[in-house]
Amino acid sequence: MPPSSARSVAEDALAPPAVGLAGRLVGGAVMSSFMFGYSICVLNSCGELISVNFEWCGNDWQSDCIASRGSQGLINASVYLGAALGALLSGRSWFHALGSRTQLVLSDVYFAAGAVICALSAGVGTLIVGRFASGLGLGISAIATPMFVAEISPRERRGSNCAMHGVFITLGILASIAFGIPQSPPPSGPGETLSGLDVWYWRGLLGFPLIVSVIQALFFFFVCPVDPPSLLVARGEMKMARSVLYRTYGLEVPEKMNLSNKGQAALELQLKDLKEAVDTAKTIPRIRVIQAMFDPFLRTAVFLGVGLAAFQQLCGINGLMAYSNSLFADAGIKPSLLTLASTLMASANVLASIFSSRLVDHWGRRKLLLFGAFCQTVAMALVTFFIDPRAQAMMPPGTSGPAAVVCFTIFVMSFSFGLGAVTWLYLSEIYPMEIRGPSLSACGVVNWLASFIVVFGTRFLTLQSACHVFGMVCFVGLLGTYVWVVETKGCSMDDSPLTPKSGRGSSPLLTPNSPNIPYKKMQDEEDEDSDEEFSLEGAATPAGGVKAK
Repeated sequence: MPPSSARSVAEDALAPPAVGLAGRLVGGAVMSSFMFGYSICVLNSCGELISVNFEWCGNDWQSDCIASRGSQGLINASVYLGAALGALLSGRSWFHALGSRTQLVLSDVYFAAGAVICALSAGVGTLIVGRFASGLGLGISAIATPMFVAEISPRERRGSNCAMHGVFITLGILASIAFGIPQSPPPSGPGETLSGLDVWYWRGLLGFPLIVSVIQALFFFFVCPVDPPSLLVARGEMKMARSVLYRTYGLEVPEKMNLSNKGQAALELQLKDLKEAVDTAKTIPRIRVIQAMFDPFLRTAVFLGVGLAAFQQLCGINGLMAYSNSLFADAGIKPSLLTLASTLMASANVLASIFSSRLVDHWGRRKLLLFGAFCQTVAMALVTFFIDPRAQAMMPPGTSGPAAVVCFTIFVMSFSFGLGAVTWLYLSEIYPMEIRGPSLSACGVVNWLASFIVVFGTRFLTLQSACHVFGMVCFVGLLGTYVWVVETKGCSMDDSPLTPKSGRGSSPLLTPNSPNIPYKKMQDEEDEDSDEEFSLEGAATPAGGVKAK
């Protein structure tokens, strides 16, 4: 039987548990995803009350003026500048060597510091500093979380597990908006002033991530301090890597190896692939993203990844979520119903994320991206129609506001189905190990800088102009997705259709010593020398079987 057929049969014998070691670790990791969503939308319900509190408009009741819009825009957007710096830090080789679990714990330190600074802030300066500190944690965790989840998950569940990153981002968004319901709308005239919890409640909202970050840090330090098999292999800890890999499938390493056991053989093949990828990476000097851009084998993946990372934010999702109350007010929703409307939209977003997590391993990445981008484009076109005065003249009074909310909800749900659920999973799959860290870092920097531009700029856009801009971006992104995105469903983390192992011989960076020798031929020769040594490493002679945990 050919090797590829043997691999397929062996892998068919595996059935990783839905809940187990991998499930617990994924649950711990997506606490960062929750803080991600919470951080980007927490000011939606309290930003204007903060403005009145600090009298940015020069009086004790007004919240909408140029000074207030500028201050709110900077405070909201500063988290994305911090995130860009955090993503840049993630690309450093020494930082990447720490491993994704340790990176998550470090991000908790920044989240906690930012929460404390914001909760105790005395003005716009300290709010910007606190949000910037939270952004550092956001930038680190936004890369480390999907990477950790992808590396720790059994490949059969990688897609659905990685989609939980998006689900918990939407849960964080929902929590940040729903927690603001007890607050009153900002004063509407000189005779009204802030009172009761409207004076201080926002401090609790901004300080809440402190609790979540402490829980996550304790979980990864004391409760479940487990690193992914790929990192353990890179550190030479083969025995521990084998143990973790088996445990993620609900199995224990047998006392004696029996490679005639299909499940055991499949796991040993996975471990062998990891070791080969690590060994190959060690023979190659550190590759910078700028070098990969000029490499004929790598440049397509680099440019596609950067473009997809930019599209995820330039479509306007964070700007619309961060200022949904203001945009809904422009559409005609009553002030007393603004936060409730945003909460309903965020709730629908959560449901869409949960549903999309079921589809990502069935539909595939490309179909979801195309479906999401198409629906986002249509949703923006419909909002533009409903808020047009000529269309409103043909509709019953009071219809345009609810219709706009429905269309916004469709836009946000479509993002969750496509760009939200797939982007970072797709980026984790298209880069080989040698450039994965620097490339994801570059994508993160581009992603967060795009977010900064969108969130700061949206504060100065009208509802109609925002729909025109973001609708056009979604349409262009839809065309780009159709032309350039290829399917990666079911691929190995180190054998993507964009960067297949069989094509590595065309890369001067990855095969510098023998760029003209086909990679497959070199690999076959290495396999003949290493198969016997690897299959016996850390194991006894064949016998016995696999014990269910």
